[in-house]
Amino acid sequence: MGANGESGGTTVLDDDFAEFSARVRGAWKRSATFTLSAVVTSLVMLMVSTMAVGVTRYVVVPRGPASLTTDLAFDYTTTAPTARASFAAVKFANVEPGEGARILSPKQTFDVEVELVVPESEHNANVGMFQVNAKLLTSTGQKLLERSRPGMVTYTSREVRWLKMLTRAPLHAMGMIDERQSVRVAVIENYKEDAASPFTSIEVTMKPHAGSEKLPQIYEARATIHLSMSRFASALYFYPIASSLILIGALWSSSSAVALVCLLFYVLIKGSNMDETKTQPPVTLNQKSKHAGAIADAIDSMDSTLSAHAPEQVNATSILDHGLRHRGNPNGSTS
Repeated sequence: MGANGESGGTTVLDDDFAEFSARVRGAWKRSATFTLSAVVTSLVMLMVSTMAVGVTRYVVVPRGPASLTTDLAFDYTTTAPTARASFAAVKFANVEPGEGARILSPKQTFDVEVELVVPESEHNANVGMFQVNAKLLTSTGQKLLERSRPGMVTYTSREVRWLKMLTRAPLHAMGMIDERQSVRVAVIENYKEDAASPFTSIEVTMKPHAGSEKLPQIYEARATIHLSMSRFASALYFYPIASSLILIGALWSSSSAVALVCLLFYVLIKGSNMDETKTQPPVTLNQKSKHAGAIADAIDSMDSTLSAHAPEQVNATSILDHGLRHRGNPNGSTS
């Protein structure tokens, strides 16, 4: 029996070592698969995050400048000086070439600001309030919108002006600075570009306040269009590199974490199912011999039965059951 155990079968120690080796190989394969899958998933998530940020920048951030400026030349031969200027020559970059005189993309929201550069003179200090009227016009002169906002030259007392003059005297003497200030008036806010009637030019009129005929003297004037952007779009526009890196890093880390957790669960569940399949007890050699002997006894019983009975009276199930009982009770006794 010892020789048979060494040559015809395996010992319990060999079976345990084989099972342990199979488990180690399975764990190593799962670890290698998970590591490779994690690297590939991370690279894919990085590419997807970069593409997502690129698409977001394309959709949200305006292409080209965020503002356009044109000079205004007021006609002081009238009691209400008027200036008219066109933005058609300096259209925004996100306007399609086939859109004609349009300078803004349809549905784009923007603000209009009028800036007046005025001297710090006694006349302007005594002007007080004045009114700035602005009209948005199409290329054919059609009025789209009209707004009016008050403006005022910043008041400076005589003592403060003299103090500034003394402290800045060397710079004034060398012509490096002038006595001037800028008056900015936001005449139009949050206007949305009309798809059917595009805005191309602006008309600005200055009017004195009630009971006065004084208007400010100006050095120069300009009108500026500012595209209205949210804080998110502004951050992407004014800080393109930093904002893009932050967004890519945030999307990459979050998406990779979710993907890796899902991948880990998948690998663990698949590995456990494989282990359960491998650990099912195989059929031993003694069990195989017992069933083979039972089948042989059933065949012998069938031969003896066929010789005594007609073929139609033979029950194969009862014969096989008889063979199994005979193998279980070799003495031949029946219950």
